[in-house]
Amino acid sequence: MKVYKKIILDKNNKVIYEDSYEYEGVWSYLGIHYDFKSTRGAKAMEKKAKREKKLAERRAKRQAKFGNKKDEENLNKIKVDEPLSLDFITNPNKDK
Repeated sequence: MKVYKKIILDKNNKVIYEDSYEYEGVWSYLGIHYDFKSTRGAKAMEKKAKREKKLAERRAKRQAKFGNKKDEENLNKIKVDEPLSLDFITNPNKDK
């Protein structure tokens, strides 16, 4: 049986180039065998998606553990526009 590895046809279906070999054996052993190069792009995309998922989980975990630090920083700062009153300075319950 003739097995074609590569065949090039012109627009009139005439063979320009053919690369083939004779095969005598079981059909199940004959077929497309993927190598590393043919699946490199898909593996890279899977790896990138896995890495991004892991980073998103870490960010969510850190966010849940520490909370939003920006909100806390804004609460502790004194506004420059407002004048300081004695009540604002001496009130022990100002954070609540």
